[in-house]
Formats: sequence, C-alpha cells, structure tokens
Amino acid sequence: MDRLCQHFQVMTMDRRGMGESDLPTEPGAYTVEKLLDDIYRVADACGAQHFLMWGHSFGGSQTLHLAARSNRITRAVVAGSFFGRVYPEERIEPIVAELQHILAAQREGNLASLDMEPEEQTLVEQRNIPALIACWQALVSWPVVEPDEVRCPLLVYAGSRDDRVVKPLLERQHEMEKAGISLHIFEHLDHEQELSERDIVFPPAFAFLRGAPVS
Repeated sequence: MDRLCQHFQVMTMDRRGMGESDLPTEPGAYTVEKLLDDIYRVADACGAQHFLMWGHSFGGSQTLHLAARSNRITRAVVAGSFFGRVYPEERIEPIVAELQHILAAQREGNLASLDMEPEEQTLVEQRNIPALIACWQALVSWPVVEPDEVRCPLLVYAGSRDDRVVKPLLERQHEMEKAGISLHIFEHLDHEQELSERDIVFPPAFAFLRGAPVS
C-alpha cells in the first residue's frame, strides 16, 4: 500500500462478510452482483468514475468479474485466481463442513478441542463464521468468466507453487494470449507469497498499471 500510494489514489475495502463491513449470514447476500455493486459504491463515494483494480485470491475473482462486466475498469491485475469454475461444489462442500464444525465448537465454548495452532485459533476468533459459511455457500452459483469476455487490459499472475491456480492458468494460456491478456508466473512462490513477496511481484504489476507491457 505504501508503494502504491506514492503514485495513485488508493482505495481499499473490506468485502461484505469480513472486517468492518456488514456481516450478513444469508447466502443470498453474497451474489456476484451484490459484491460488485459494493465496489462500485465505494468507488462512487471516492469520486472515481474510472479506476484500476488489483485483486488477490477472492479479490482476484471479483476483479475478473469486474473486468468482464464493467467499462469503468481501465486496467486490472489479478493474482491467485483463474478463468473457469473457480468455486466448484466439490471444493466448497468440505470447506463449509469444516466451518460448520468450527462454529459448533465455538458456540459450545470448546475451540480448544479442535487442536488448532494458536494463530489459527486467533484468526477463527476474529472472523464471523456464519458470514463466512454464507459466502462460501453462495460461491457455487457464481457464473464463470471466460478470457474473451474481458473488457480492459488485464495482467494475471500466480506463483508456480500455487498449484490450484497455476495449472488452470497454464492450460488456458493460449486463450488468454488470444484475448490480449498478459500471464506472468513467478517461480517458487505460493498463494500467500503472491502478495507478501513485494519486491518480486510489485515491479511488473506496477509497470502494468502504469501502462507498460509485461515481459
């Protein structure tokens, strides 16, 4: 953020269900249309008719949908997400089951029985589990974004160790190139390092946001 703020007016937000945003617990509150509308409303409040986007993981998936739907995005960077069915039911079901298990233990005041690492338990205590469950349940019905739907210059990047993401990206590399989408794979980075390794990922992403091609 410090680096971006030196060159841009930067807007960040907690998506609904997280942080200081509202925490609805019904899946219907997490349709793609509603989450994208939240982004538009933040941009409107900041007086940004047109804007750049940089999203990672879930935020990357949101950015793909914006890039395919909105003419307000002038350039976008997506990290840790991919085209196609990002949230299939077979992925969502075990996540929801685990969260429901955690929620039951939390309501019983018995999180210690789950034998979680201290950092993981702290994270659970900070999150609204019913809101997380509702969001994950809604993602199954999110539509697919295809490369030829993208309306703005787009850079997609991932780490070579982010197996769930890099494989489908490479499988569709030709389609992405045909659609004019830049793909960059960073060697030896995992999903979290796609943001945390700032000295590696920031320079090409920043260059792209400034209008330069990515080699």
